[in-house]
This record gives sequence, C-alpha cells and structure tokens, in this order.
Amino acid sequence: MTTIRDSLPERPLSATEVKALEAQREEIGVAPVGFFPDLDIVPAFVVIVEDERGYSLGFDRDDERWVVVESFDEDDAFADVTDRLREWVGDDWEDVDQETVAVEAGLGEPEQD
Repeated sequence: MTTIRDSLPERPLSATEVKALEAQREEIGVAPVGFFPDLDIVPAFVVIVEDERGYSLGFDRDDERWVVVESFDEDDAFADVTDRLREWVGDDWEDVDQETVAVEAGLGEPEQD
C-alpha cells in the first residue's frame, strides 16, 4: 500500500485523477469516499487490492500528505469502512476555496483583479 500512497501528490486528488489511478492498476479497485464536487477534490478513498485486502487512504491537511487511515479484510462491511472514513474526513474542507485547489493541482494561477 505504501507504493500507491507514496505515488500520490501532496494534495487531494481530483475526480479525474482517482479514475486514472484505478485505470493504471488492474489489481486494485478504487472508491472515492470524501468528494467535494464544488472544489473537484477527493480527500479520501478506499483501495481494494485484488478483492482481498483493503485500505482507506486520506489526505492529512496538517501534515500535507496521504496517510493510511485503516486497513481491513474482506470480512469487514464496505458500508462500515466508508462510514468510518467519512467520519475521519469530516467537513473541515469547507474552508478550502477552489482557487487554492486549482493552484495546488497546477491547474493555473488565480485571476488577479
């Protein structure tokens, strides 16, 4: 799991990047859990590795890096796993504005007035 985590940028992913992550690796399934559509950011997702082992990954804003929030096995209910990850994410992303996310993602500089 550290390989996937270490390959992630030091920012939340966009929805497109989450889809690309899954497409790049046949052996994993990726399910976004935290998604803020107004900002187009995914600060957390669940990764299932070869249908056996799973990991919840989340972007830690304080440390500015991705962390493994939880690992779980196939006996854990997926709904319970996603509920715990949603709780970990919380709603503290409301103070992030779209211009900040765009700049961090390298999508352009904010417009000057």
